[in-house]
Amino acid sequence: MAHDLTPLPGGLVDLCGFDIDRLDALSGPVSGEWLRQVAAWVGQPAAPLPPALAVAFSGSLTTAGYQPRSRLYGEVSDGEVRRGRGVAELSRPGDPATLPTDPHSTGPHSTSARSVAVRRRPPRGHVPPAAAGTWTGFSGSRAEPLPPSARHRVTYGDLDAVARGRAGPAVLTELRRAQISRRMLLLWAVLRSVGAADLDAETRACLATAVRVLTRAQRRAPGEVHALLLHPTVGIWLVDSLRRCWRAAARVDAAGVDAAGVDAARVDGVGAAGVGGLGYLDGLGYLGGIAVAAALRARQACQVPVRIVDGLVAVPTVGCAVVEAAGGWALAVVTPAGAGDDRPSTLRVMLPDRCLVVRPGDPSPPTGGAWLPARSVFAAAGAGPAGGSGGVELSLEDTDPFRGGDALPLPAAARGGPATTARWRRLTAAAGAILASTDAGQAAEVAGTLRALVPLREAADRPSSSATVTDALGTIMITAPPDPMRLAVAFVHEAAHSRLEMLGDITPLVRAVEGPRVHFAPWRPDPRPLAAVLHGAFAYSRMAAFWAARWARPRRAGDLQAAYELAWCRGALRLALPVLRAAGGLTAAGDHLVAAMEADCDVWDRVELPPALTCAARRVLRDVCVVWRLRNMRPDADHIAGWARDWLAGRPCGRPVPPRGRVESPREPYPVHRHARQLLTALAFVPPRLGGPAPCAATAGDLAAVAGDTTRAAVEFRRELRERPGRVESFAGLALIHAARVGGGLERRICLDHPEAVLALGERIRAVTGRTPDLPVLTAWIAAGPAANPGRPVGRMVTRVQRVPAAATC
Repeated sequence: MAHDLTPLPGGLVDLCGFDIDRLDALSGPVSGEWLRQVAAWVGQPAAPLPPALAVAFSGSLTTAGYQPRSRLYGEVSDGEVRRGRGVAELSRPGDPATLPTDPHSTGPHSTSARSVAVRRRPPRGHVPPAAAGTWTGFSGSRAEPLPPSARHRVTYGDLDAVARGRAGPAVLTELRRAQISRRMLLLWAVLRSVGAADLDAETRACLATAVRVLTRAQRRAPGEVHALLLHPTVGIWLVDSLRRCWRAAARVDAAGVDAAGVDAARVDGVGAAGVGGLGYLDGLGYLGGIAVAAALRARQACQVPVRIVDGLVAVPTVGCAVVEAAGGWALAVVTPAGAGDDRPSTLRVMLPDRCLVVRPGDPSPPTGGAWLPARSVFAAAGAGPAGGSGGVELSLEDTDPFRGGDALPLPAAARGGPATTARWRRLTAAAGAILASTDAGQAAEVAGTLRALVPLREAADRPSSSATVTDALGTIMITAPPDPMRLAVAFVHEAAHSRLEMLGDITPLVRAVEGPRVHFAPWRPDPRPLAAVLHGAFAYSRMAAFWAARWARPRRAGDLQAAYELAWCRGALRLALPVLRAAGGLTAAGDHLVAAMEADCDVWDRVELPPALTCAARRVLRDVCVVWRLRNMRPDADHIAGWARDWLAGRPCGRPVPPRGRVESPREPYPVHRHARQLLTALAFVPPRLGGPAPCAATAGDLAAVAGDTTRAAVEFRRELRERPGRVESFAGLALIHAARVGGGLERRICLDHPEAVLALGERIRAVTGRTPDLPVLTAWIAAGPAANPGRPVGRMVTRVQRVPAAATC
């Protein structure tokens, strides 16, 4: 099927050639398809919109098949994971408490007929925006143009190319074009949404002027405007503005006041939300800076009001003017050079008391104030499947107020000085060289995906953190890594997330499912939704391809890091891929993607690796499985109570079989993403020049266990459990040591496949007696019960959501 040209189902509407000034006049298809796509991107729950927005869109969110999409995919390699924000919760649907439905609504708008009826007969008390005198549209006419009918399509051959790491320029170009349409669709939603708000005169003038300037620039230089739309800060601004528009409308409607007649900036709580504490109106004014950037890129004259945010006038992809005022407005004037003059255009930022003059791209200093130019870093790229070589220039976005947000695992870093920029350039160039020398095709694929880099603030307890935000695909957000190798691996990992999410925008990979379906993934400590498991599996399959290419080099001697990481990645995939198959929520495209990863795994399984490294990777995976179950599995309480009654009465175990259980994440934060023994094992195979100190969370038991001194490790783990009863890492270490000693049978299966049951029994006994029996004593008591039948296999515990894989064996 590698060359199958059959188009995949789905297809994002193609808005690449649509005029920006006509967007606000489009209500979208009566099916509500556009609205549901946008709502999924921003995390809006599948509920009716507030009346004013329902009139503006004439669409429904209640159609079957809709589900909110993820906002962030991240890798925190050895740092703390906090639940409730950041990478600990990949799926971030809107909170019904902050996005209530209209209390006066008579029911969901579930059909096209109902949508049309809502459009013709607004809710009681609603005043249309035009009638209220607050909004007449940007295009100057309310005549609705015909919506575009063309769609972005990919074939099974394109899917296979993405899945196997062979996406050439044609496939990557189509993925990027689809992202342009995604940004245009988000801009359409923003322009439609602001029609339901009472805007002040300055913001109204800014938006109207910005739309006109963007349209002229689009007609003059469409490629430049498209590149601007793909910039990460533009994507984050679009989603942030739309989310705040909808929250404001929902809060106003919930209070029984018409959204069109109330200034949303005055709605309680709205001003405190969003990027950098921006208010509702401050965020909308950012469109003026986007228009100025488009005019500069298209060498076109313009005058646009621009909003001052946090003392900056931001011009995305160009730079930021530093002003003294914390807020307010300025006027940006772009004057291009004359015909035949190749000098950069002149930008004037006019304030009440002064005027800053700068030529972006010209080394001459600005006059009248400070200017922070946009910067870039360069990464090498190899020859791709369709040829070509060279490199890619990544925007180093460390200044714009919209470069971050609350979805990131760490805050965006402040703008660094020349030394910081030089460090990033050295790291990026070296990482690109590593990729190009390892696998030129993969290097070209990464270079064709990534367009920007956003530095995150460094934290001692969370080094080497990276993330991909779905609002800014093609951007890697990362703390400064200690060496180029880690940056190269992060490039591979995060570019894979971006490509797969871009593909999912065109054709669905996961079907909507009812209820909270979560699953095991060996690279995360928390239960994951199906889409997250699929994303993680794809990212680690690309990392496995990278390490396999490193190990296949002619001069690979001594590269134990590549061998170990390949062994770990292929072992982790062998645990995760059956979970994806058994979940039953993949589309035909998702099934094809999993089949391609399984085929790659078959190839990697045949790669000969040092047996010691393969066994070490399996031990770590077994450890990961046990720790995951202890953290997330809750055994049947009645079964555990029966065990405890038998123990306390001095009787043999009456039910020597594992209890049923369910997935239930603990309320306490997970201490680390990869626990200490996992990190210590990986560090043992890293070259000394790239290694680092032992993780701060490592205990004496962890150090002894990784060193192979199991006797000492067991002593230390028991001591740690006396000091901190229920510590899952210590309990898992003790269970693993005991399982290796007993060899086989029910006792071993309980230790590896159902450790949470033994932990729960020990805690129940401690609650009554004040003392916790030793783990080997408990497992021997369970296995020796009168009803025990060692010859009869004990089934795995079945949860309400999945079968959790048994621990890997060496």
